[in-house]
Amino acid sequence: MRPFYLAFLLLAPAPAFAYLDPGTGSLLLYAIVGIATTAAFALRNLWYWARGRVSLAGAAAVSSRLPDVVFHSEGGKYWQVFKPALDALLAEGVECAYVSADPADPGLAYRASGLRGLRPGGEAATIAWMNAARAALVVSTTPHLDVYMLRRSRGVRRYAHLFHAPTDLCFYEKYAFDWYDCLLTVGPFQEKSVRELERRRGTAEKALLPTGCCYFDYMLDELGRAPAPGRGKEPVLLYAPAWGVRSSVLSHGAAIIDGLVDSGFRVLFRPHPQFYVSHKPIIAELERRFSGSSLVEIDRNRTGIASMSRSDAMVTDLSGVIFDYACLFGRPILLANAEASPAGQEGEDLPGPLWDVESALSLAAARLGPDPGEVGTLARAALSRGGDSALASRRFREEQFYNFGAAGAAAARNIISILGGAA
Repeated sequence: MRPFYLAFLLLAPAPAFAYLDPGTGSLLLYAIVGIATTAAFALRNLWYWARGRVSLAGAAAVSSRLPDVVFHSEGGKYWQVFKPALDALLAEGVECAYVSADPADPGLAYRASGLRGLRPGGEAATIAWMNAARAALVVSTTPHLDVYMLRRSRGVRRYAHLFHAPTDLCFYEKYAFDWYDCLLTVGPFQEKSVRELERRRGTAEKALLPTGCCYFDYMLDELGRAPAPGRGKEPVLLYAPAWGVRSSVLSHGAAIIDGLVDSGFRVLFRPHPQFYVSHKPIIAELERRFSGSSLVEIDRNRTGIASMSRSDAMVTDLSGVIFDYACLFGRPILLANAEASPAGQEGEDLPGPLWDVESALSLAAARLGPDPGEVGTLARAALSRGGDSALASRRFREEQFYNFGAAGAAAARNIISILGGAA
């Protein structure tokens, strides 16, 4: 039906009891629903715009008094990334602001000379506030600057990205870092990927500043302060599955936990934190099933350092926790699921093989096949070759990562060089 005829049907007066054929009735219904949906979205956008204007007005007053360096946190789970860099900057006399929407973020309660904690409001209000901030430098772990909600503020001279995980770019959504000015890189593998994406897309070269992974500093400090874990007679296996399509829990359910328990292991079950957001019914069922077990312990601590320290080996999927465990402890790793597609992600535009996949396979003492019942046998074989895992992990750490255990100081030096115009 032509648009002008549909408009005529909508606007022209119709006689009472007029016959309306089914096709025309459907078109009228679609039109009404479309108008209502458009109006709903318009009202929602108006609401966000109004909230943003209020936040922007507050930001204009507050941001004029901000320090040169503003750290933008997505929430408390990123405090372990920021703290080593913040401490090193404060020790150099560089004042900083720490901005987070999360009321439970430890950074907001952290007290140190030269540090100012700010919570402009909820997530939407904080993003609007950041989009109007005024500072010499914003440091963030948030990807997709100027792609999604976090936009470049005209009052900020430079934006730097601090990586929250010791992984490559391949499993970030596309254009994750294209519009940052500086990247505080974890290792040379990231720099290779960044330059390749810049070449393919014709984007300007960013400043790449060798830094390392700051949360390794945090975890080493936490590990040094923790009492030595007690050792029982039974070996302890940490099962740390990923979330989403890579998760072995989605493909095997509780079979890996059952297989380890049946083989005489005690199990520490620590799923990825996002599991509690994206797979709530599944995790609720697993917690219900194992809550009374004396052989299975569920770890929901903010960091995994305690569980990693207590374990003799780890079973996991393709995830950044592989590199945490290898670099910090050098104990055997069993890879339950190494399948991952980079479709729609940065890896789609990078030549293979993908660094994350190749590195995980090189660090794994064994790889679990389609039968999860084999996990106990594979774990015992891997434990018998623990020395091989320790040697491979140490070599990997030295070759792949910058400034292991001293990344916070390196980040501070790099941030100071950005402020001085050297980067």
